[in-house]
Amino acid sequence: MRVRFLSITYIIISASTVHAQLHVASTERIVVTSANELNLADDLSNSGTIDHLTLTGTAAQTLSGTGAVGSLIMNKASGTATIGSGAGNRIDLTGTLTLTSGTLTTNGNLTLKSNASGMSRIASHTTAGNVSGNVTVERYIDVTNRNKQWRMLGFPYSTAVPIASISGFAIDYTAGTRSMMYFNEGGDNGSYGTSTSARNGGYVSFEASSESIPQGRGVMAWIYGTAAGTANGSGNMSGSLTVVSSGTLNEDGNAVSMPISYTPGKCPNCGWNLVSNPYASAIDWNSNAITKTRLISSVYRYDPQNIRWTTHNGSSGTNGADNIIESGGAFFVKVDASNLSPTPAPALIIGQGAKVEAGSAFTHFGRAPFRLDMPSERIPSQTVRLAGVRLIVSGQGNPASDEAYVDLSRSDATPDFDSRYDAETMGRSGGTGIAVKGAKDVHHAMLFDRPISETGVEKRYYPLRITSPAAGQTKLELRTEGDWNPLNSVSLIDSKEGRTILMQGGRLIYLFKMETLKDEGRFLLAINHVAVDKEGGVPGRQLRLLGNPVTAEKIDLLLAHPTAKPKRWELSTMQGAKVAEGRFEPTEGNVQYGLQAPGMRASGVYVLRVEMDNGEVQTVQVMRK
Repeated sequence: MRVRFLSITYIIISASTVHAQLHVASTERIVVTSANELNLADDLSNSGTIDHLTLTGTAAQTLSGTGAVGSLIMNKASGTATIGSGAGNRIDLTGTLTLTSGTLTTNGNLTLKSNASGMSRIASHTTAGNVSGNVTVERYIDVTNRNKQWRMLGFPYSTAVPIASISGFAIDYTAGTRSMMYFNEGGDNGSYGTSTSARNGGYVSFEASSESIPQGRGVMAWIYGTAAGTANGSGNMSGSLTVVSSGTLNEDGNAVSMPISYTPGKCPNCGWNLVSNPYASAIDWNSNAITKTRLISSVYRYDPQNIRWTTHNGSSGTNGADNIIESGGAFFVKVDASNLSPTPAPALIIGQGAKVEAGSAFTHFGRAPFRLDMPSERIPSQTVRLAGVRLIVSGQGNPASDEAYVDLSRSDATPDFDSRYDAETMGRSGGTGIAVKGAKDVHHAMLFDRPISETGVEKRYYPLRITSPAAGQTKLELRTEGDWNPLNSVSLIDSKEGRTILMQGGRLIYLFKMETLKDEGRFLLAINHVAVDKEGGVPGRQLRLLGNPVTAEKIDLLLAHPTAKPKRWELSTMQGAKVAEGRFEPTEGNVQYGLQAPGMRASGVYVLRVEMDNGEVQTVQVMRK
């Protein structure tokens, strides 16, 4: 028997099992209220749209036509379902493929669709279900008005990917401007960066379309256009694009062993491997289905829009990264070289159980789940409670900030590099960067250390390194996070200016001028540098001029108070004549203010009077040249 829907636009099905051939014409749509409610045990001819479809029964099934399916479930205890061969047969999957049991044979005619609204995926499954044959995978990238930049791409296939089979974005093979490369761990020379001048020796550029991307390897691709004739350069993209590739997926139900290598003695900081997400689905870096052998726990990814590296160790991260690695993405992992024994060999094995349906609150490719555009969202709240200080720096170059994180919540952490928690910095060339110096001269993006043993008394000092592409005005912000005990004071020490600024209310903002491209040794993050009294009060009243005498009608003021906020100010001559006044508009955590005093024209000595919101008054003398 043949079931055919002819003239209706769509039909709604709430529960049905069809034991006959189902035919859906190009103008027709079957709206199924939820999955598992349209069960098909016979052949399908679909040139229209089916919201949800379950293939069931023991008989072999043939799927023909060029239609779309929202979600597709393979639930055949025995038998196969085969998509017809040839150009007249294709299934465009827009939702989730669930392989409960049985084999779906594609004949190369299954496409996992991707667009601005979302991305198709394959759910976690066992070896009872699998896909046989090539599958086309789309990866939409919304780059409208976004930077032409390096992006980390991955392909979810079990064999090498011929570059000629990839379409949707331009690739330049010209010497000097080659635009796609993979990373060879054995060629690592310890350098950082992707610019031509600072590029690590491990990066290997593809020189011709006849080459292939090795299985499991991620690539760095300069996304600059959709066609080979597009100019390779900088600036903004004009429109979105869709990367299209095809191959045999890692979908036999088994875990995937990633290509991890390590060359001992190559360089002090070697052991980096750039690998792909092996599945056509997002994965959770925290998952117990991921086995990491002799690897540092942190994952490293590049944020192209903000030109900075991000890190995440499973419980915390920097620069917005979380624990979700989206489909189509690639990431760096690093071998833990602290154990020089050749066994066990470094390994990364990613099982089916690592797949997740939900997208990331922050992804390196998109705002919405499964999308591949370039956002700059903040890091989401973590389920693991930490206690640390986040350091955020911004200044010259790219306006996006860079972060480092110091945590004091793990009893098994040390000032040395802890492979379970810490993340090394990978530098930054396009904007101002920050790192924390740990033991053995290792610079960290994340440094976990043991908790304070004696609250408010035990002192800790962490040197900071700040880099910038150019000299100029720079802002450094400190914030406490998690279960931070407020009895442990936090201070910033600026040795160049001879200042110690105490954090009040969990936040501190400090402005300074970078005079070189790297400032190392100038700043210290200090814990309990200022002692806490027995009642829990923290001394810290500061009223200081940043530059005295002044040479213009502006007063730069450093102002801190343990409990109160500044309210208003007044400037008078030594004889009591008022020459200027104003009100403060304090930003939470700010300790620096620029006061405009147009009446301070004559040389001499003036008195600045500052009134706090608790009625307290402080004064300081100002000298005018």
